[in-house]
Amino acid sequence: MRFLSWDRTPAEWGIVTLIVGVLALAVLPVLDRVMQFADDVEFRYLANAFEGSAQNIQMRSALKTENKQSDIVTVDNVSFRMTHSDNAISGFPFALENGAKQLSNLTAQDCGALLNHFTDQSYWLETDTRPEALKRPQPKVRAVVMQDSDNLQPYCRFERPVRTGFWSDGEPDFLDHHVFTYYPVTGRVEVLRENQEK
Repeated sequence: MRFLSWDRTPAEWGIVTLIVGVLALAVLPVLDRVMQFADDVEFRYLANAFEGSAQNIQMRSALKTENKQSDIVTVDNVSFRMTHSDNAISGFPFALENGAKQLSNLTAQDCGALLNHFTDQSYWLETDTRPEALKRPQPKVRAVVMQDSDNLQPYCRFERPVRTGFWSDGEPDFLDHHVFTYYPVTGRVEVLRENQEK
């Protein structure tokens, strides 16, 4: 059983080291793709959890029997401001009770508070276009308010940098972002992926 013994020549150890190194380099791209896929799935789960929570609040509002004129719904001791709806179905949450009084006054802080309450995710509101989350061990989501170009209604946009894997040097020319948007008027959530130039 000379093959399994430790008394090898330096040349034999060099060949074994070379083989292990080549195998490790061949596996790294596969691990990188698996990590990126897991990151995509994790962000989609976050968006789905947000959408499900918004729909839950909307359904509880629709079932509420007292004080139907109010735009505030309390669920589990947390009060949400709801969008107005012309039909019998209630609108969707756009802020906590102490947030914006009207949808037109929606702020990034309101969007971040909803994200935090619905998903327990932390968020940041800095105006820097380079996500500070890249500097932290646990990336955080950036909350932004955008204006819909069609009907000028504000909506929430949540961004998180894509985890870049093994091959990045930490300073790419383009920053990939996971993005999902929440439209409080309709309750719709869209998951996007975007390249943003620094």
